[in-house]
Amino acid sequence: MDLPPLSQEQLSLILSSAATPSKLYDTLSQYEGQVLLLADSNGDPELLSLFYSFFLFSHLLIEELSEARMLTKRIPQNLVANNSLLQNCTILLRAVWQKSHDHIYRYLRGLPWPEPLQPLVQRYEAYFQNKTLEELSYTYEAIRPETAASYLGLDSVAAQQGNSDIIQKFTDCGWKWDGEAKLLHPKPIALAHGPDDRQVKGLREVMALLGKS
Repeated sequence: MDLPPLSQEQLSLILSSAATPSKLYDTLSQYEGQVLLLADSNGDPELLSLFYSFFLFSHLLIEELSEARMLTKRIPQNLVANNSLLQNCTILLRAVWQKSHDHIYRYLRGLPWPEPLQPLVQRYEAYFQNKTLEELSYTYEAIRPETAASYLGLDSVAAQQGNSDIIQKFTDCGWKWDGEAKLLHPKPIALAHGPDDRQVKGLREVMALLGKS
């Protein structure tokens, strides 16, 4: 069956109708051939940059980082050279690849993301926080609050000072707080079966518990 022509409205429909990140990725994958033809015919650069941005975030949400890096090689370089959105996506991908938590949160929250892309930016932040919380829970028996806060994009200075609101964000997740030693004791979290499950949990629970700094 022929795909509907790509447009900003179609991208929004794809995003709203995709039940999981994997389904979003699969649907967008089908459009890459059409997008390459649009690029070859000097199609709308705003539409092209939005598609590639959507597609790159879908890679991030299913942990296909190597594939995401390959995607950046397939994007027409003349499009990237003149497009701040695609440049921002590349900067974010580099930070994710390098596991630079501080930069990841800084880019997600501070770079100018266009309105159509905002839902994916927010979904990825929720997913990344949740995944990081799981990793911390299985890596540490005890961790300083400022270190935990920095991993999750919270205020590490306030955490170091024992800010009760930040400490409560962790205890609400089941962690224990040793006020005398000034240490948090993570509670292991049952790993989900895949990125889609973690995404649902992240959107529903962890963002509500951790919030944003």
